[in-house]
Amino acid sequence: MSTVRARNDSAWLLSPDGSALAPGLREGMRTFADEDEVDLVIVGCGAGGATFLQRVARAGMSVVGMDAGPFWDPETDWVSDEAGSHDLYWTEPRELGGDDPVPLGSNNSGRGVGGSMVHYAGYTPRFHPSDFRTQSCDGVGADWPIAYSDLKPFYEQIEGELPVSGQSWPWGDPHSYPYSPHPVSGNGEVFQRGAEAAGITTRVGPVAITSGRFGNRPHCIYRGFCLQGCKVNAKASPLITHVPDALAHGAEVRPDSMVTRVEIDQRTGRATGVHYVRDGVQRFQRARTVAVAGYSIETPRLLLNSASARFPDGLCNDFDQVGRYLMVQGAPQTAGRFADEVRMWKGPPPEVSTEQFYETDPTKPYQRGFSVQTVSPLPITWAEHVAAQGHWGATLRDYMSDYVHWACLGALCEFLPRRQNRVTLAEQKDRHGMPIARFDYTQGENDKALVGAATAVMEDILTAAGAQEVITIDRYAHLVGGARMAATEHDGVVDADCRSFAVPNLLIVDGSVLPTQGSANPALTIMAIAARAAARFIDEPDGTGR
Repeated sequence: MSTVRARNDSAWLLSPDGSALAPGLREGMRTFADEDEVDLVIVGCGAGGATFLQRVARAGMSVVGMDAGPFWDPETDWVSDEAGSHDLYWTEPRELGGDDPVPLGSNNSGRGVGGSMVHYAGYTPRFHPSDFRTQSCDGVGADWPIAYSDLKPFYEQIEGELPVSGQSWPWGDPHSYPYSPHPVSGNGEVFQRGAEAAGITTRVGPVAITSGRFGNRPHCIYRGFCLQGCKVNAKASPLITHVPDALAHGAEVRPDSMVTRVEIDQRTGRATGVHYVRDGVQRFQRARTVAVAGYSIETPRLLLNSASARFPDGLCNDFDQVGRYLMVQGAPQTAGRFADEVRMWKGPPPEVSTEQFYETDPTKPYQRGFSVQTVSPLPITWAEHVAAQGHWGATLRDYMSDYVHWACLGALCEFLPRRQNRVTLAEQKDRHGMPIARFDYTQGENDKALVGAATAVMEDILTAAGAQEVITIDRYAHLVGGARMAATEHDGVVDADCRSFAVPNLLIVDGSVLPTQGSANPALTIMAIAARAAARFIDEPDGTGR
């Protein structure tokens, strides 16, 4: 713990019961005037933005983190209620298109300080070494301009700071976790039993949920509302894992501030700050450097909306890369009905998982792979699951009354980057007068084959565990891409250090920079990339050595 505290004191900057920030930390936060030219302004305080904020504040720089949503107080703002938690999602209007439109909201968008990690399930696996070289190794996707080895030390740092609990991990780069795994509940036990019978290896974890006390953060109480915001603060999100330390080191977090445009000096080609709306008033924050961390829809939208004489097609879009190669993961969920009660909602939704099918299998007709983990939909989501099978009325009520007998698994399938899957600006404008984002998405044949293979594996596991009936719903999860990192400006928007090719003092430090998706939940990788980018930025703030 002393090693963690030396670089991030957040867990010890909560009240003794862990329910809130330490008294005075938020109220006494350093603030800056719009006229102050701060060293850095960050757009978005989610996984990437908050990590970057905390690192840069620790280095002694003046920094403002802006977020379009609220500065949440878990104790007063969140509820143990599925329907009452929708304020955590980004529900501003967006236009969807393509052959396979992707619904946006609860499973891939966040609103407020902490971003979508406020309502993610807490699952935090690493990407595999192969994820960084899919084009070289498998002939699909794209190679990253960095290797797994470049991120490994930052994976280890973030795993300690969240912290992550889990069994030793045998896949990818084998490694252990700082905290022991959580006990397994009914849903996890079903997965373990079925996987063993089917010859599939599983592990418990990894989840960024405290197993035992961590600083002032309490042990998980297994209430099952991880996707609704953890009121007890046992589940990690930047709101409690990185923002407190940032505030303690002089950062300002400015909530309810919708950034609409990045300003560029047309003479020098450098960013000078950001235009934003707060309390209905148009404002401008001056900054020596701008970092964008609005995630894979809002980051491209902001760049495209920041067009100018120098960038007529959108900021950093000289080579038509902004908004392209946006990816989701195929995330089918398969449920099985058992004679005994399972009570799948008890415990964290992701408890047991396997990455046995993660890598390309040369005997299969598709490239790359998928992972499988427990998921535990609460009643409203479960009703949507059942209704998707065509059940309604009395039949739906029967399924709902049988809820305690069902177990549910979910897969994450690595959908490949495709140039035509992209964000553009629609004609419709939002309440700030800013064009809304349009997201077009179409699956490839490889994507569809992966979903079929993953569904078959989940059905086999549940059947082997004794399921009397299985049902599957197709869905998506997790956005990445849209401003990807690459070796050259012809192939991406930012370089290996997350600096834009076009504007030397503009960085992008969120999931939009990922060139490929992997079959792992992306939160840990986004945080690790932001931590690495911060280390490089602190060493060389002006980027002149690139």
